[in-house]
Amino acid sequence: MRIGIVGAGAIGLSFAAALSAAHDVVLLVRRAEVAGAISRDGIAVAGPEESEFVPVAATADPRGMADRDALIVAVKAFATRDALAPLNGILAPHALIASVQNGIDNAADARAVLPGNRVVAGSTMFGAIKLADGHVRPVIVSGATIFERDDSAAPTSDDLAAAFVAAGLDASVVDDIAPVLWRKLIVNATINPLGALARRPNGAIASDPDLSELGKALAREAGAVARAAGVDVGDPWEAAEAAARATAANRNSMLQDLDAGRPSEIEAIAGAIVRSAADHGIAVPLTDAMLRLVRARQRA
Repeated sequence: MRIGIVGAGAIGLSFAAALSAAHDVVLLVRRAEVAGAISRDGIAVAGPEESEFVPVAATADPRGMADRDALIVAVKAFATRDALAPLNGILAPHALIASVQNGIDNAADARAVLPGNRVVAGSTMFGAIKLADGHVRPVIVSGATIFERDDSAAPTSDDLAAAFVAAGLDASVVDDIAPVLWRKLIVNATINPLGALARRPNGAIASDPDLSELGKALAREAGAVARAAGVDVGDPWEAAEAAARATAANRNSMLQDLDAGRPSEIEAIAGAIVRSAADHGIAVPLTDAMLRLVRARQRA
């Protein structure tokens, strides 16, 4: 399959390197110098002892995506529209666009700027850390990627999932993506702002008595909003606690972003819950506090 990947962050680099083993992959990046370096040297995937350099084609020209059968969107949620708008009118009519981003609004944002293309929402539990441009360290390689079903044309969502599996990645398709997106949102809204503000790895959210009490309250608030939206997410704290323990040593992406002085995805995570809560007349004071505190740290 001819696969395009938009975004050279941790997930974009990891998927580009993995998928290139079985498919024709082109990575779309913002800066021409980064595209040139990756095309010349490959993507460096850090291992236990040394890095492996995986050959991958990269470009900063949106026209490089014109012949792609599928497009994986892996930019930060707040960059979705800006990253995809230049592709309007360039992508092939049959191309399937699939988001693997954090948040619940990315597919809608993609459809708004790519009205002539099929777009499916998705979610991934694959985890990685970007060490530098073109250099990444996978940390959760067994994390599943799930796509919303679209069988209206080829390639279908099942074809895309099969392409992931052929490259050694765990992937599947579901008819109803909403519970998947909301469960990931609840996990992120519980772990990310707490870890970012306390400057602690994920495991502390489950093991530190103060952080775990805050985590339970955040998970309860987000779960109540999901239920008000008609989405069954099970026990929200159970999911968040399990994720924190499974990724105990990981410094979450929001913590990495704030420490590096980059904008975070707080608006797509806590902000999405606060906005949905307002739509349903639900109070989420702790989530709102996390949103405001992370905004304040970003401004600092």
